[in-house]
Amino acid sequence: MTIPLERVEAVLAHGGKARESHIHGEDHWRKVAIVGRHLVASESEADEELVVLFALIHDMRRENDDHDPQHGPRAALLARALNDDLLGLEPDRLELLTEVIDGHTRMGPSTDSTIGVCLDADRLNLWRVGITPNPRFLSTALARRPETIAGTRRLNRSPAPDWPDLLATKVSVS
Repeated sequence: MTIPLERVEAVLAHGGKARESHIHGEDHWRKVAIVGRHLVASESEADEELVVLFALIHDMRRENDDHDPQHGPRAALLARALNDDLLGLEPDRLELLTEVIDGHTRMGPSTDSTIGVCLDADRLNLWRVGITPNPRFLSTALARRPETIAGTRRLNRSPAPDWPDLLATKVSVS
């Protein structure tokens, strides 16, 4: 894993009230990171660091757990604000990260490996709101596998591991 725990904790400090949400909060962010790291293994072009940063930031600017169509654009602005002092991403990687954060609720499946993994990791966590992930809306072959979908259902039934454990080992969801 390329992201040190200290950096993850520094990003988490910007989570505010959203971090406490039982639907879109930190437990969800960790599960998105777990699923994303699992999917990265099958997508050689996917940027694992961006996938984890997506998991951390994508819902950080939610104002509620209901309809909040501007939370993605607000979170993308947060990623830009954090870049100079904390993230240090090159311009092209920052653009990719902010694109997927901004549009994660509106985008369809993607042929870009990093974007596809980010979207799939979030969509495979729809179990928490009573929605079965639909393979038609998933980008990667591994995400569409029945055993992956079933594994994410099991994952969503229990609390996610803490960040140190999550970052230290590869976690399988199948």
